[in-house]
Amino acid sequence: MKTSAYSKNKKYTLLAVVLSVLVLIVAVPVNLIFDRLNVYVDMTPNSLYTLTPKTEEYLKSLDEENITVDVYFLTKMEEIEKDLNLLALYRTLLAYDAHECFNLIDFDSDAEPEKLKDLNPDNIYNLQDSDFLFSYNGMVKRLPGKMMYAYQADENGNTQMAEFCAENYFTGYIKSVVEGDLPVVYFLEGHGEATLDNMSQLCANLNNYNYGTASLNLINQEKVPDDACIVVICGPEKDITEEEFQKLYDYTKKGGNISLLIGPNDGKFAYKHLEQLMSTFCIGMNYDRIHETDTARHKSGDPYIFMCDISDAAADAEYNITSELTGAKSILTYMPASRSFFSVFADNYGAMNQDVLLKTQGTALSEPWGGLAKDPSEVTGQQLALAMYSEDTQRNNAKMTVFGSSMIITNEGSSNEFYIMPLQLFLATITWMYDSDVDMEIADKARTYDSFNINSSEEASGMIAVFVFLPIIVAAAGVFVWLRRRNA
Repeated sequence: MKTSAYSKNKKYTLLAVVLSVLVLIVAVPVNLIFDRLNVYVDMTPNSLYTLTPKTEEYLKSLDEENITVDVYFLTKMEEIEKDLNLLALYRTLLAYDAHECFNLIDFDSDAEPEKLKDLNPDNIYNLQDSDFLFSYNGMVKRLPGKMMYAYQADENGNTQMAEFCAENYFTGYIKSVVEGDLPVVYFLEGHGEATLDNMSQLCANLNNYNYGTASLNLINQEKVPDDACIVVICGPEKDITEEEFQKLYDYTKKGGNISLLIGPNDGKFAYKHLEQLMSTFCIGMNYDRIHETDTARHKSGDPYIFMCDISDAAADAEYNITSELTGAKSILTYMPASRSFFSVFADNYGAMNQDVLLKTQGTALSEPWGGLAKDPSEVTGQQLALAMYSEDTQRNNAKMTVFGSSMIITNEGSSNEFYIMPLQLFLATITWMYDSDVDMEIADKARTYDSFNINSSEEASGMIAVFVFLPIIVAAAGVFVWLRRRNA
């Protein structure tokens, strides 16, 4: 009986060993074959490596129409293949490239400078490693590689979660170039404004952000063009007409956006209709010129080029216009030749989301400059608003931004290191007023990072006991029981 039990246990032990060996014999080659054929199964809980049905359906429709979008990737795929942090991007690119409509062209820009030059003449796209260019039928859009992931960190700066955002961008950018959907920023002319020739660097920046640019003369047009995402009025030397005001106001009633940059003007006249347009957004304009009385806060020998502060301006719960700029503490913000603004408490003020974007310190002085006031007075000892934004929730979320200087977006200002921050602020307001990216409403996919917070050596010892010694003890107990019962 004892011999029979021993034989049975020996037989089961041998069977377990044989099964383990068979699992290894089958599993290892199968994994090698799958790897060789580049076949994989997405076992992640949120399908991190799999395209959504919305994207698959859209790509299949383009395949059927024989549409092919060239997608240039400024990094070789081999460079990201073995990087675990970029595995989601690698697998996603392979999934897109499996469709005929997605022609992935990966290259090393350092090794192939001529190809980069052909793609990026005059460096208008400001391309960097890992960026993408989507191109179809003459329509080109740049997608920065840094936008593929959005990281969330704890208070100690440790990454807790990474949101993978690529699919929403990829599918949206494909749709943009296929449909030729490029929003246009129009620059008003006819009143002494800065010309597009004098804003070539700004236009290159806007093209880099996937906006088109064009001039607009409302005297010769019945209305603001339908493809206008924003109308910029930069440095007008005289007022607009009543007819132009009405066309611009009608544009805002449909949710249109206006950016007004208007520096000091010593002319003895009023910007009646421009002020009327601003008042519909509850913004008023002072006829003044700001200078700084504190010599430590202005350019040497020129108090009209002075330091100012970027406000923490949260336009809404989801978008903070100045969040990235307020974090740049190492770069000082200077404003040249500026006037100031103020809030107008009209009947529709409660419908406005409004705040200050740029402000002075109390040491700045507002001196009267131009206008029709009979007895203007200086203002000092208080912070002055140099730039503001306003959004009308009752007018299809029409938006307006005002800046007290027009120089900041001209070629002179764009090339001057003193005015980098106001220029970046202006570009941030462009994105806030109209985001040029097509939102396909494809949710980001989260990749979580597991971590332990160990607060003491005793807690560390306990963790070691649980995760190291306890499994060893359990395993040893199992071996002991097996040894005791193997001949039972």
